[in-house]
Amino acid sequence: MSTISWSDKIKKWRRNHEDDYAKALLSPPAKVTMASQIPFPGVILIMGKRRWGKTGLAHKIAEDAHNRKGLVAALHLPGITADIRKQVQKRVPPWMTVVSHRKDWPQKAVIIYDEAAQSAHARRSQSGDAVELDNLISISGQREQTIVFISHHSRKLDLNIVHEVDRIFWKSPTYAHAMFERDELSDFTYRAYEFFKRINGDVNKKKATYCVDFHNFTFTYFVNGLATWWSDDLSKVFERISTAMDRKNTP
Repeated sequence: MSTISWSDKIKKWRRNHEDDYAKALLSPPAKVTMASQIPFPGVILIMGKRRWGKTGLAHKIAEDAHNRKGLVAALHLPGITADIRKQVQKRVPPWMTVVSHRKDWPQKAVIIYDEAAQSAHARRSQSGDAVELDNLISISGQREQTIVFISHHSRKLDLNIVHEVDRIFWKSPTYAHAMFERDELSDFTYRAYEFFKRINGDVNKKKATYCVDFHNFTFTYFVNGLATWWSDDLSKVFERISTAMDRKNTP
């Protein structure tokens, strides 16, 4: 007995719901607040081009959750040196802990899982690490966690992560991101690309976030600021970590 893939299932669903699908995809996105789009517990995927506010948005989400719900946060950066961990830790608030192991993720928390970690990579989808991560995503509701994954595009991530997301947030994807995106997400990324094309000025583009809610299949956008502790210095530290991890994981 053959197994129908997730990609084939969504293609079949689209064929059977062409009118609803087209209406949702082509309707102008509604402007909303960031807070209204954060599922708790839940799984968020932030995608977009380099140095365009993805990590900054994740930290703003953590700050908002802390201020509104009293949640703590964990910044997941495996494989970093003790010195780098200290550099990052002193630049973030005390309720945000820099961790290198998933077993250290706190309950009732926002977990920021940056692409720099590289341990959610699609090439590792059959590894023990991926199975462990899949299990942690499955029980994140019981542990009262919102997990925020950050990636340029979804092909860099294990497919199981993509299946589990409640929201995708885009920060100005490039045309290449849309062109080479997974088939089941390419329409949405093209739509995000077109949305950002209509925004004038880089400052306004960096403040905007385009969102798809997979629970209600609606498209929205919001304008976000940066966390109070965010700085260009902190941004550069993350860029150095990302560059080092990319080199480490290049075959």
